[in-house]
Amino acid sequence: MERFLKIVSLNVNGVGKLHRKRMFVRELKRVNPDVCLVQESHVESVNEGMKIESMCGYKAIWSFGCNRQYGVGILINNNLNYEIIKFDFDHSGRMVFLDISINGVNFRFLNIYASSPSCPERRAFFDYLYKYCVTSHFLILAGDFNFIMDSSLDKLGGNPDSGTEGRVQMRKIIQDFDLVDAFRYLHPKKIITTWRGPNVSTRIDRFYISSRFASRCLKIHNVWPCHFSDHDFIGINVILDNARSIGPGYWKFNNSILDDGSYNLEFRCFWQELILNQNIKHECWEHAKLEIKKFTLAYCKRKSKIKNSRKKDLERRYTELVLAEYNNRGDYLDQINSIKKELSALALADDRGCLIRSKSDYLDNNEKPTKYFLEKETKRGKDKIITQLQDLDNITYSENPKLLEIARNFYLDLFTRETIDITLCNEFLADLPGLDNDVSESCEGYITLNEIQNSLINMNSDRSPGSDGLSREFYLYFLDLFGPVLVELYNSSFDSGFLCSSQRLSYITLLCKDRNNSQLMKNWRPISLLNIDYKILSKVIQRRLSLVISEIVGPDQTCSVPGRTISDNLHFIRNIIDYVKQKQLDCAFVNIDSQKAFDRVDHGFLFSALSKFNFGPSFIRWVRLLYKDVSSSVIVNGFVSELFPVTRSVRQGCSLSPLLYVLVLEPFLIRIRKDLHIRGIKIPGCIEDAKATAYADDVTGICSNLSSVEHLLATYEKYGRCSGARLNKTKTMVLAFGNLKNSTQQFGVSWVESQKILGVRFGHDITADDNWSKICNNFQRVLFTYEKRDMSIFGRANIVKVLACSKLWYVSTIVDLPAGYLKRFNSLMFKFIWGTKKFEPLKRQILFHDRRYGGLSVVHIYYKILALRLKHVHNIINSKNVKWNYFAKYWLGHSLKNLDSSLASNSVPHGQVIPTFYKGCLTAVETFSKLYPDFVWHGECTTKHFYDLLLNSLFTELAVVRNLPQIDFNLVWRNVNNSFVDPQARSLAWRLVHDIVPTMWTLFCRRHTLEKKCAFCDQVETVEHIFYYCDKVHPLWGVIRNMVNILTLGKIKLDFKLIRYLNFPKLSKFQLEVILVLVNLAKQVIWGNRNDARFRSKSVTSQAIISQFIEKLRFRITVDKSRLSAMNFYYYWLVSGMFCDIDREKLVFNF
Repeated sequence: MERFLKIVSLNVNGVGKLHRKRMFVRELKRVNPDVCLVQESHVESVNEGMKIESMCGYKAIWSFGCNRQYGVGILINNNLNYEIIKFDFDHSGRMVFLDISINGVNFRFLNIYASSPSCPERRAFFDYLYKYCVTSHFLILAGDFNFIMDSSLDKLGGNPDSGTEGRVQMRKIIQDFDLVDAFRYLHPKKIITTWRGPNVSTRIDRFYISSRFASRCLKIHNVWPCHFSDHDFIGINVILDNARSIGPGYWKFNNSILDDGSYNLEFRCFWQELILNQNIKHECWEHAKLEIKKFTLAYCKRKSKIKNSRKKDLERRYTELVLAEYNNRGDYLDQINSIKKELSALALADDRGCLIRSKSDYLDNNEKPTKYFLEKETKRGKDKIITQLQDLDNITYSENPKLLEIARNFYLDLFTRETIDITLCNEFLADLPGLDNDVSESCEGYITLNEIQNSLINMNSDRSPGSDGLSREFYLYFLDLFGPVLVELYNSSFDSGFLCSSQRLSYITLLCKDRNNSQLMKNWRPISLLNIDYKILSKVIQRRLSLVISEIVGPDQTCSVPGRTISDNLHFIRNIIDYVKQKQLDCAFVNIDSQKAFDRVDHGFLFSALSKFNFGPSFIRWVRLLYKDVSSSVIVNGFVSELFPVTRSVRQGCSLSPLLYVLVLEPFLIRIRKDLHIRGIKIPGCIEDAKATAYADDVTGICSNLSSVEHLLATYEKYGRCSGARLNKTKTMVLAFGNLKNSTQQFGVSWVESQKILGVRFGHDITADDNWSKICNNFQRVLFTYEKRDMSIFGRANIVKVLACSKLWYVSTIVDLPAGYLKRFNSLMFKFIWGTKKFEPLKRQILFHDRRYGGLSVVHIYYKILALRLKHVHNIINSKNVKWNYFAKYWLGHSLKNLDSSLASNSVPHGQVIPTFYKGCLTAVETFSKLYPDFVWHGECTTKHFYDLLLNSLFTELAVVRNLPQIDFNLVWRNVNNSFVDPQARSLAWRLVHDIVPTMWTLFCRRHTLEKKCAFCDQVETVEHIFYYCDKVHPLWGVIRNMVNILTLGKIKLDFKLIRYLNFPKLSKFQLEVILVLVNLAKQVIWGNRNDARFRSKSVTSQAIISQFIEKLRFRITVDKSRLSAMNFYYYWLVSGMFCDIDREKLVFNF
């Protein structure tokens, strides 16, 4: 029988009076929900809340109202099997959240009573709400939102254009957290309302839930009347059995505490006491890591207690002041606002958790973490959650213990060694090339401190740690302590032949490869979470191996071999396809799919191959050490399985594994090259045939007849019997040309018209859409994700560059980007940057400029692709040992003889018909040579260098620079881009310098409006007027002028030109950046108030503008205190004595 959770929500219109309490309780008992979310409760005190609890038999969490207004609460039926995890609330009776475990399923209930549309704090409320949606629990956001999302479906009567204020922010929350409107999810087109007035009714009461939760758990959404309120009850039923509880996982070191100077000092003292007079051996090291964990947990608990104590003190004081303010209006407002800002500053630390959890290093200065992080967080969460699995008998289970058992048994079987054919092993390893003895010797020997240091520095940051929880950042921060210890530990392990027990253990986390068939274990990719002290050692061995691997691995394999890239494989395949089409040759591309390639590597075959490659005994011993008696546990939904032994595989998640796999696969590739029964394609000008190309386990065989295809597949199956590899025939595909095209359905593999090879589609009759349609959709999806966010123009340019355009370069390196798609990408890109497709205030050419010269560093897509083509031509001239180059010279040799005469040598053949891709290369060379006829093509040159040269040809002096020769615009742009200033303020400053702020005069001149008047007065609204001369804003500059005079001892005389162009004379770094904050913040406040007056009919006074500036400046200083070092904070905000002081660790403002 399915278990349901019944959740209701109601705006009760106040239950402060006794008779209304009784009505509410009677109705609550009649409805009998498991969870009830209440808005506009008018409950003002703990005593009132407790009274309701005793009357109804529910546990309640309240955010209290005041003056018989506001108030929200969450009531939990005491008959439920629940455990409260944590809760929090605001201080104005509009929001409360509760993390709770019900029958083992974790929920976050977020109950809100949004402010009315006319309230100026409405946008701030939704921004404040944003961070509370970040959770790994099932999110249920509900309440009275006080606005509608769709006038046609959610409203009857009244003005259809009113009552929608808040939609933009809500859409952002819905998109960023993947939420659905529960009612609309079940009833997409049904018209219903939940609140009724005299002439209008609306659906302002709603439930929002996680989409992944809705698809499995949402059963019913009801609306029914409430006799004592003008709102209706709304309710949903969710199926608990389909929800998935999440286990506790394991402890992980929080890197943020490394910024805590106290932790640094205390840890160093702790460590010295811990290892005093001890030689670090295995048992000692294991004990030390446990003690590090205990010390860190105790330290964080102590710090958290202090922080929470401070928060509780502030909350208590806040409540006292609110009551005092009620009795004496106006006497306590400043203190109340000050405490609210301090509480907000404390809450900022919670936002950083989003960064830590999402493991992302992309943040545009101080723009808040948003979809980029949250999408990664929730996406990872979705990819890791397992709802059901099939066992070997095809029986499906959904309970966590059974899921854990199925996963453990699957990987126990997968990682258990099978018997291999020794005869075949000797056969495949017989003719391997060996390293020269002096090269082999370079991989030998003990581990050194320098190697450990280089290993840590070059290791990827912010990756999940292993079972001991210690991070790479932790080891790097305390390298002076741990470096010598690790040297001794590793070399001791080398001598003994064993690693420490924790180093031999890995946790396996699972990522889904196919959501449509996620019930099958084979569709989950195992990633080994290895301890950092293991990864340091494996990285050292990897770095030794990478220096010599090109000596023994043939040119067909490009993975992890220095100097080779995946593009080499793709250029090779594209060129062969163009060649066989031109010559009408028979050719079959056999895309071999190896089942669980990394996971099936036989250790015996691996070590035998290392010996045959002539690696020395010391190097082989190091590799053996990494795989000696290793074991794993699998993590399913946060629960960790029992250990099981691992007797085969190279671990996915270890930097050494790709190189080891390359060495394991090389005997097969060598056999293909030497096998006379496998005939490939003759390469023009080369003595070798093209028979195969590989990137790790992505192997593509190239055969010219059917018997070669058959022999290739048979050879791989033989190779599998000695190496552990297994051919997956159902996923192995053959793309055939010439007469072989008709030889379908042979040898048990699929014969196809087209196929993706390494992410690029090749085949017969390939159109632009085959490669670019999906990329275009992804490009558009990224921009749509951020479209509604209130970002600075710099942030938008970064999104375009880092997240959108980055999707283009991989495929455009190999195939041409059609003009239609180029136009589409540019249109989407600039529409996103400006927020509109109707009008672009600046020429696109200016935006391509570097930020140092007044641009936004927006990517010029066409020039970037030209640069990629130029780099390819540069590689043709300078590369010698890549097989694709023979085809390139065959087609382009004569055309490029002016760049390198040797390319036109008559000793090699040359083609007459140049393929489309290489025509594009010649176009790029022709364009570039006109700009730089004397360019030297020999030697080093990067794609970036070609791109910069092309972009320089676009550079023209900006009109503002030309018109104001007396101003140093290098200084202007440097100050405009100063990262100490908030991004939104920088964005406004940039627009001001370019004269594209949309004042009424500007819009009038462009014939966009007939209105010219200032929003504050009857004067014409020019830039000069609204930002400086208007009577409403000029007093603010008097306040700032006094501050600047004190800061600079009267050296700076603020006038409008200085305020606009920021070309301040030479000042100290701290003086300059404080002045930039003051001036840019003032402009931001002015423009914000102007927009409030213009578009929201808000009455604005000069004193209100000054007060808002002071409030925002105080908030900025409070934030800086929490994020800057003590020394930097002193030089920025304390040294002048004008802004603030610190009294017993509390900020005291002096303005």
